[in-house]
Formats: sequence, C-alpha cells, structure tokens
Amino acid sequence: MAASYQEATLLFKPWPRAILFDAGFTLTFHDGARIAAYAAKAGVTADASALEAAERALRQELRETDGVVMRTHHDGGFSWHQHMYRRLLDLAGTPGAPASLDAAAATILSEHRLSNAWRRIGAGVRESLERLRAAGLKLAVVSNSEGTIEQMLVEIDLRPLFETVLDSSVVGFTKPDPRIYRLALERLGIGPAEAIMVGDSPSADVDGAQAVGIRAALIDPYDFYPWSRAPRFSDVAALTQALLASRA
Repeated sequence: MAASYQEATLLFKPWPRAILFDAGFTLTFHDGARIAAYAAKAGVTADASALEAAERALRQELRETDGVVMRTHHDGGFSWHQHMYRRLLDLAGTPGAPASLDAAAATILSEHRLSNAWRRIGAGVRESLERLRAAGLKLAVVSNSEGTIEQMLVEIDLRPLFETVLDSSVVGFTKPDPRIYRLALERLGIGPAEAIMVGDSPSADVDGAQAVGIRAALIDPYDFYPWSRAPRFSDVAALTQALLASRA
C-alpha cells in the first residue's frame, strides 16, 4: 500500500517540524516469544512464531468501520485487551480447553501490564526513526496504552529517539480526544500545521489528529482501509522514504 504522488505531496507540504507516532501496530508489534512465555505461566503451550503469524487475521477481525470510533479504554482497556489475547491464542492454533485458554489470556494481560508485550520492533522502524531525526524532525509517541509504553521503549532502546512520549493512561486522555494531541504539540513547542500523525487507526490516529488540524498518514499494510481520508503506507519505512524523497 503506497500513497499516490499527489497524496504524498499534499501530506508533506509544507515540510513538517515533527512526526507523531502511534506505538502498537505502527512502531512495535506483538512479541510472540514473550506472549508464549506469559501463556506458559498459566500452563498453556503457545507457539511464538504462530502467534506472530496470526497478526493479520487478528487485525482483520479488529479492523474499524468508517464513521465508528474504536474505543479500547472504556474500562481501562481491560476487556478489549483480554479479548484480543484470547483471539490471538485461538488464531495461532494454541491447544487447550476453552477455560484454560481463557485463563492464559488473563495471565498474558496481567503480565503485559507489568512488562509490555508489544515490543517487537517493526522492520525498518529503528533506521527510519534515525533518518527522520537526522533530517531535523522532532519525534513523539502518542499511544493509547496502559502506562507501560515509555518503559517498554526504554527497554528496546527506542526511547532516545523521541522528544516526548504520551501514554493515554499516564496523561489521562485517550485518542481521539483532542487534548492528547494538543498536549503533544505543547510539549514539542509547535503548532498543528507543523506536525504529521502516523498510526494504524483511522478513527484514533487519522480522525483524531485531523480534528485539531494535524495532518495524518495511515499505516495500512493489509489494505483494510481504502476508504480512509488519509494517505496510506505499508509501514513506517515506506512513509519515511516518501517523506524524505518529497523534500529532495
């Protein structure tokens, strides 16, 4: 999935001063080995590679509908995340009785809240972030999470690449609430027209950002969102290449 030349021109002009990134399914992804280790604590044997391979099917089930806001944090994200991990176990073909898989999903979520499991860095992400910083851009993370994003970024050595990290559970605002975007802009010392938001959610990342005057790009590797009102890219590396090429 690649934005057209015209879409990219409109997105990247004028040249931005900052790029805001979502975290999960944009910069980082489920770490199969870590999730399998968490499931083992509940007595369930899951295959790490199968868990990662099930990502497309999981995201297809979770994909959004045009005009509907995806809300994951009405109870702090607990129900949504437990359902997600339960479906991930199923889609990966994890053996076990339903009750055992239910218990494993609960354990995975509990462990995830202590040590974030979305820590597998996407292909080309680190290099892309370094290229963007070298081009003089400020970078930030704006994520709906459970208070663990910043520590996870520290542990995988991505935190030094960002000026600031906004975790919804820490700052008290959940995308697409405009306040989380305004806080990001305030921390970066820039205006809405000087930033681009990059994420995988049409409602939280695209609509939320555009509502406060921030340009937005959608990461859509499986072409789930042809109806999106933002240019779409297969991954962060593709967006970075297009952005830097537009400057040249």
